[in-house]
This record gives sequence, structure tokens and C-alpha cells, in this order.
Amino acid sequence: MFKEHHYLSVKLNPACRCYVGVWDGRVVAFGASLSMPNGQMRNAWRGHRICILPDFQGMGIGPRFSDAIAQIHLDQGLRFFSRSAHPRLNYYREYSPLWKPTSKHKRLRTDIKHKNIYKNHYTDNKRLCGSFEYIGILQ
Repeated sequence: MFKEHHYLSVKLNPACRCYVGVWDGRVVAFGASLSMPNGQMRNAWRGHRICILPDFQGMGIGPRFSDAIAQIHLDQGLRFFSRSAHPRLNYYREYSPLWKPTSKHKRLRTDIKHKNIYKNHYTDNKRLCGSFEYIGILQ
């Protein structure tokens, strides 16, 4: 349902958690998150995919859906991070009290040299991305 509407790839990591957003009984959004194993950080997850059906884009569903997915992780005692090249999503997060920029925010990733599977472009070393941690609403 969403595969032709995402700009990267139809492939999802088999270890991801998947979410659907429903509005008035109709599925309008898809999101996924992945565990972020790291020797320096524990209990961290990151956004893996977010896609809103075209008829529902531009209505603010994407940022709010992303907030909801991040809040689920926070409520479980996990940290949640997200990188995006989408200008409106990054603009929203810049001014939202729910997100804070990370040290990689708006920096080209010079530490990544490999080609990835996403339509033959390089991972974040050819485009400027917003990088944020969700600090959300603490319960």
C-alpha cells in the first residue's frame, strides 16, 4: 500500500517495529523503527521509515505520527532518534519542544563512505539531514 510512495526503497529491515496511522477508519500512514545497538548507548531506537499517503500529505500528519511513534518508545523507557532529509519534517522538529538536535544535526556525514541500497545514492554524505532526539512528554 505504501511501497510506491516512499522515495528510498520498498525493503524494510525484518527486525523493525511497524506502525500504521488510521484517520476516520482509513489507513493513511506507515512508520517503522529499528533498534540502534551501540557500544556507547543502550536502549536506543531510531526511525526507520515514515510514509504518508499522497492524499493526506501536507496536513501535518507526518510530524504528529512520528511524534506518536517516538512517544511509544519513550514510554517504554527507550531513547528515540531520527534523521531526515525532508525539509518540512526538519522544520517542524527545529521548533518543537518535543525534539532536540543531536551533534550530527545539519552536518554532512563524512564518516560514511559506503554506497547503500537506496537507488544508488550515498548515505547522508551527499545531502544535509536533520538529526534529532525525541525528548517528548515524560510520564
